[in-house]
Amino acid sequence: MTAAPRRSPGSRVERDAASQLLVDVAMERPRLGTESATTLLSRTTPDVLLALADYHGVSGLAYERLRELPAAPEPLVAELRQRYASGVERHMRVMWELARVASALDRAGFRWAVIKGPVLVETLYASLPGRRTYFDLDLLVDPAAFADALAVLDSLGARLLDRNWRVLRRDMRGELHLLLSGGTPLDLHWHLINMYRGRMRIDTSEVVGRVRRVDLGGVAIPMLDTADGIVHLALHAALAGGDRLLWLKDIERAAAVWRPDWETVIERARRWNVGAPVGLLLSRSTEVLDAEIPSWVPARLGARGAIRIARWVDGISPWEYGMGRVAAPTRILARSVGHGLIGGIAWIAWRSLRNLDPQQELRASTFTAQGNERDREAFVDAVLAEGRPAEH
Repeated sequence: MTAAPRRSPGSRVERDAASQLLVDVAMERPRLGTESATTLLSRTTPDVLLALADYHGVSGLAYERLRELPAAPEPLVAELRQRYASGVERHMRVMWELARVASALDRAGFRWAVIKGPVLVETLYASLPGRRTYFDLDLLVDPAAFADALAVLDSLGARLLDRNWRVLRRDMRGELHLLLSGGTPLDLHWHLINMYRGRMRIDTSEVVGRVRRVDLGGVAIPMLDTADGIVHLALHAALAGGDRLLWLKDIERAAAVWRPDWETVIERARRWNVGAPVGLLLSRSTEVLDAEIPSWVPARLGARGAIRIARWVDGISPWEYGMGRVAAPTRILARSVGHGLIGGIAWIAWRSLRNLDPQQELRASTFTAQGNERDREAFVDAVLAEGRPAEH
């Protein structure tokens, strides 16, 4: 499947109709009947609908709904069916590789967890991988065991893709990229957030210390506890721009299926110092998809101001049209809200200046070879230091 474009094709009317239809297919209890859905379908085109479904990550959900719609063009349904089948195939491959990796990590005896991807499919989407596609496997390990985890993965034939140890050390990136022997991309995290952690106070050792085990295809896999899980889903969505339906759907499903204790969610988000971005995305999931989240939760998280500003911004540039564009106002707001007012302004200014450099992506890439073995050791040592108890 080709990457979704940064801007959707089609007119504003076509994009609006496709967006309304996709929001409805993402809802657990759709509001639109056959007649209304058919009307929206007639106002858009397959190209616009596919582009938006791909970007928003809901092509599988669109397939399940539109295949039942008599007016849906067969070529459109066929394209969606192909994406659905690809999601199933990818999940089966990941699950096969995960079973092997899990066994080796468990034998090593350190704390770890699977985040996102397969655990969301299995716990939130009724083990139906076509409904919720993903592309890689994300593992979180205790920083103190980071070097050991790399050694375990190396023994399984995983290939390390990162080569720019100077950038990794300079930015203290929260993950490394590997390719498993079966072809599955793997992100090995020592921190839940890769970059721009700023004022966040997330203790990875504490997070992996309270994981829960779930049965995934007969294998007991550790995943984040319910409060950590929903805070991470909302925070990740905010930092990534907050403009994809899939992220809102994950939050909606997590609220309904995991049924977290909301007082614990509030306490955890506040302690991590991420209340505003988490509250913003919890509120958006409720407004868009009727997520079962108490109305008082975003307010207790200190997100009232961010929510008011977001509604004003969306009136000018709807979040549905962000499409991954760096300069989209709704994405800038979602990504900067966690830095505070002054910090957010400074972050936006810094990112804007940095993006003026045409070589910026190349300079910041961890896949460009820079540094030597000493730089690699310095990065790994710095990660290991994050896992050591603080001295008092």
